[in-house]
Amino acid sequence: MSSAESAQPAQSAPGGPAWAIVLAAGGGTRFGGPKQFSDLGGLPLVAHPVRAAAAACDGVVVVLPAPLLDRWAPPDGVRAIPGGATRAESVRAGLAAVPAEAGVIVVTDAAHPLATAALYRSVVAAVRAGADGAVPGLPLTEVVKGVLASGPDLVTGASLARETHRLVQTPHAFRAAALHAAHAGAVEAVEDSAMVADAGGRVVVLPGEPANIHVTTPEELEIARLLLIHVQSEGEPDEHGAARLSAVR
Repeated sequence: MSSAESAQPAQSAPGGPAWAIVLAAGGGTRFGGPKQFSDLGGLPLVAHPVRAAAAACDGVVVVLPAPLLDRWAPPDGVRAIPGGATRAESVRAGLAAVPAEAGVIVVTDAAHPLATAALYRSVVAAVRAGADGAVPGLPLTEVVKGVLASGPDLVTGASLARETHRLVQTPHAFRAAALHAAHAGAVEAVEDSAMVADAGGRVVVLPGEPANIHVTTPEELEIARLLLIHVQSEGEPDEHGAARLSAVR
């Protein structure tokens, strides 16, 4: 343990229920339409993260585009609310709908439809154990380069050190007080764990799931359809932290 870590006061485990906010209010600009309603295994894409979150948390709020709020009826017990113009505004809309007694709040993007309930439980458990936030991440297996100039021929700069970087997925879990505090100033940000860390919170990175891909394009939706038949709704982490792949029950 570093001296900085040892100097930080120990935090008690947050009590109260765990609630999830499923963000599905985007317009799908890069996809070509609202991908959250696209078919994935006979269900709208958004139904998959809602189901996994409901299996791991005490309550779920799903944030949908205001004009399309009636396009999909969530399961009983799941509250659908309209989102904002930005991701941060949609998170804050979700926070307003989460009961005040929630001790842990999970934020996930519907664009990660294959995250298992086991992954949701793992990030919640890390916060219960004392972290202010927990995110799943995968080691980098390709070289990531910085780009120094744009144009027909890109000029590349230094490569990132793969050993000290991770490809971060959702779901993310947070101590409820830390997430509320990070959003108290109504700042704009594309990623909540950075906001919590910038405010002095301790955010830990846990092993992610290789099949938990981010669906941004129609081609990635096709990949998700292929992966879905191999991913259990209740994946069990193996000794490397990755969910085992097997047929859906």
